Amino acid sequence: MELTNILSTEEWARFEKELFDRFQINCTVYNTSGVGVTGKPNWCNRLCPVIKANPDALAAICAPGNQNFMARAKQSGKAVIGECDAGLIKIAVPIFVEDEFLGTAGGCGLLPEGGEIETFMIEKSTGMSEEQIADLGASVGTMSDAKAGEMADFIKGRIAREVERYLA
Repeated sequence: MELTNILSTEEWARFEKELFDRFQINCTVYNTSGVGVTGKPNWCNRLCPVIKANPDALAAICAPGNQNFMARAKQSGKAVIGECDAGLIKIAVPIFVEDEFLGTAGGCGLLPEGGEIETFMIEKSTGMSEEQIADLGASVGTMSDAKAGEMADFIKGRIAREVERYLA
């Protein structure tokens, strides 16, 4: 079973856009291989697209963070909220149909309140200067713990409704 059995690629894209509009965070639905279902990112800052466009940074920051959060969400069956290696919030909500794990839905790309960008990791993986990172990082907004929890709950409820509809 695939995520596209539940919703079409276009419907998942609308869901990602809805999440972005509501929470102003990069939103993606990932399959079990860690690949975005839609391939249509919604960027909430100027830093993340630069990191994701760099193969070394993608391999050092985004891919391991996604794998870690996905594994934790799959194992626990619950939303995982934490930080990626760049110091930005990451939210992963597991998607199950009965006992079958299909992937995650969530977001990343904002700073937790009181947090700061991990410039060392970004500098080492991208080759950018601290000044370049600071310039791009100025576009990174913040998200409170409460708002991150609200987003996770919203995703969980929406996924539950879509799975119920699929199973009906």
